[in-house]
Amino acid sequence: MGTRLVSWVISVTTVLGLILLFVSGWWLYNYGQRNPGTATINWNELRQSMDGFGASSADFLDSLTPVQADFFFTPAGIGLSILRTQIIPDLATCNADFREGGCSNSNGQVLNGELGTAQLAVARGAIVFSTPWSPPGAYKSNGSFKNGGYLLSSHYSDWANEIATYVPMMANHGVPIYAVSVQNEPNLTTDYGSCAYTSQDIHDFIPFLYSALHSVGAGSTKIMIAEESTWAIDLTSTAMADPKVASEVGIIAAHGYGGKIKALPAAGARLWQTEDSSPSPTYDGSMADALAWARKIHRFLAEANVNAWVWWFLTDLPRQGEGTDNAALTDINGNFPKRAYVIGQWSKFVRPGWSRVGVSYSGPLLITAFKDPNSHSFAIVAVNPSSHSIHQTFGLNGVSTNSVTPWITSASLSLVEQAAVPVSGTSFSYTIPALSVITFSGSTLEKE
Repeated sequence: MGTRLVSWVISVTTVLGLILLFVSGWWLYNYGQRNPGTATINWNELRQSMDGFGASSADFLDSLTPVQADFFFTPAGIGLSILRTQIIPDLATCNADFREGGCSNSNGQVLNGELGTAQLAVARGAIVFSTPWSPPGAYKSNGSFKNGGYLLSSHYSDWANEIATYVPMMANHGVPIYAVSVQNEPNLTTDYGSCAYTSQDIHDFIPFLYSALHSVGAGSTKIMIAEESTWAIDLTSTAMADPKVASEVGIIAAHGYGGKIKALPAAGARLWQTEDSSPSPTYDGSMADALAWARKIHRFLAEANVNAWVWWFLTDLPRQGEGTDNAALTDINGNFPKRAYVIGQWSKFVRPGWSRVGVSYSGPLLITAFKDPNSHSFAIVAVNPSSHSIHQTFGLNGVSTNSVTPWITSASLSLVEQAAVPVSGTSFSYTIPALSVITFSGSTLEKE
């Protein structure tokens, strides 16, 4: 009897354990996941300040139209606030390596399409920063604008002066240049414009560029290094270890094509992600693609703590990006992919000068929050990558408001405003659709 009793007790215990496991799993999926704990927005926990979100017009032979510029660079559209342009060495390089007729006749350092796009962007409040893909071949070890090589030290001053002259040239065309980069992807050799720099090379070149900028009255233009192809700043180390040279650097930058997304030491400079896009050769404007980018943007903001995030091509239209790949914020016919609207879930609302604030949360959503210290506006961006809706409560710690307005991008909606949601006391709740990104926009009741 004793043995049978023990066996019976073990069997019952096993069955009860399995039942408990099933019930807890059912609860987690049907209640815990869909009704997670409160996400608390901590108004007074300041993180990084924001310089903006942007994209590039590099290689544009034709300008955006005013309608396109309104979509890209005003809050009536997706509200990008940064444009990246390409610095071409001179008219000879422009005519040889780009298309005849695409080069500006001012001095050949900018394509006509890029100049027109920059003028439209600036007129809509955007800032412009500019990057060279290579010095002219005459200044390089391989004698070519393309295929790598390195900048000869005997031409440091010559090349610094050419970069510097780009700034007043663009200013004369109504385009102030916020920053100039030393080199695009100095860690790569490519069959298009490219040039290799070591960490020591960058360190040694910066004083020449700093002096050249001041000599043309462009001392307020920031110097950016090193724009490596992945999220890494190895090539900035020598410059930033030298206090004098480091003081001449305004922005530490890298691209997002690989590398672990994490905070990188910027030593007092701003930290920007200045180029990323899909490597896929096939266009994909789907929400699935957009959600992959939403996750990545969230991580760059919440984990890498970047001050700016910049996409690659604005468009894939003829005489602009000219592609059927997945590298732009349009397809080849000018249609907008979902990722453009998902970027807008941040860029439309989170304006230059805003600060990210802390979020206390351990649920399935990806949540970032931001505030404007001047207008007392704020935005909460939540990404729901799961295949079911989530009923989420948000707590507002240190801020008071009457309501928030949701804006949603999903498979069926593209950055569409929804009915305002009342805030009761210090919290509000909302059911966030599956596979969506939502921004709650609001303003405080009083100065905080």
